[in-house]
Amino acid sequence: MSYTSKVKKEILNISNLSDIEKTIELASVLSIKNALSKEKIILNLENLEIAKRLYTFLKELTPMKIGIKYSTSKKLGPHKVFTILVERQKYFDEFYKKLIIDTNIILKNEKYLNSYIRGIFLACGYLKDPNNEYSLDFFIDNEIEANHLFIILNKINKKSFITKKKRKYLVYLRNSEDIMDILVIVGAIEEFFAYENITIMKELKNKTVREMNWEVANETKTLNTGKNQIRMINYIRENLGLDNLSEVLEEVAYVRLKNPECSLQEIADIIGISKSGIRNRFKRIEEIFKNLLIENSESGE
Repeated sequence: MSYTSKVKKEILNISNLSDIEKTIELASVLSIKNALSKEKIILNLENLEIAKRLYTFLKELTPMKIGIKYSTSKKLGPHKVFTILVERQKYFDEFYKKLIIDTNIILKNEKYLNSYIRGIFLACGYLKDPNNEYSLDFFIDNEIEANHLFIILNKINKKSFITKKKRKYLVYLRNSEDIMDILVIVGAIEEFFAYENITIMKELKNKTVREMNWEVANETKTLNTGKNQIRMINYIRENLGLDNLSEVLEEVAYVRLKNPECSLQEIADIIGISKSGIRNRFKRIEEIFKNLLIENSESGE
């Protein structure tokens, strides 16, 4: 079972909805699927459980005659397609008007907003496993409905994006917190907690990796610093002699030679002075080293 299917399975168990909540959920599916016209409702779905849910809503919301059938589609491989059909008849015009939902009504009532987004998710939502990546996509046929969803998501402060992909419009989210908020909105509470646990573990793992990389980088830097200092000290010893250095520089030179892998702080602790004091001493050693290089190059050595 895909991650999307798990979430939709939980959503399909949501019940005890008011008539207007059912109407909004139904209306959002019909609009996204281009299934609603002034002449008839014809809704094609590949998921039997979603088809049963919407068929039940229709039976509960209107006395009209409603048909449902299935056929086999060979597009992208053989699979069943369930078709819900409501022909124009008595009560159709009245019911059609109820299915035209005002955006302001959706935004002013949390339950209505939940029903709207839940319907769209059931119709065209795809959620990737957070173990792989944070991604929630809505593939929508209708440009107007895609823009409508995009506007509503941004009005409720969910950072979403919209683009055209082949023949469909894609509204998508990539922020884990926004995606988890959508899971709560659509009513997938169990999957919200599962998703949250995965994100926490991933963040801890990433933090651990970053800290390990930082430690490795620091260790590498310390080793490289020690190697460079030893190289300069050996050059000074060969070309000048360490006993010709001042007492404090000679001391730090011998301590470094005995402790090639120690950090500056560790060298400072051994000698008993501050880290900045050690750094200054090595700067003076570096100056002596560079002067020797210049003198030797000028003399042709």
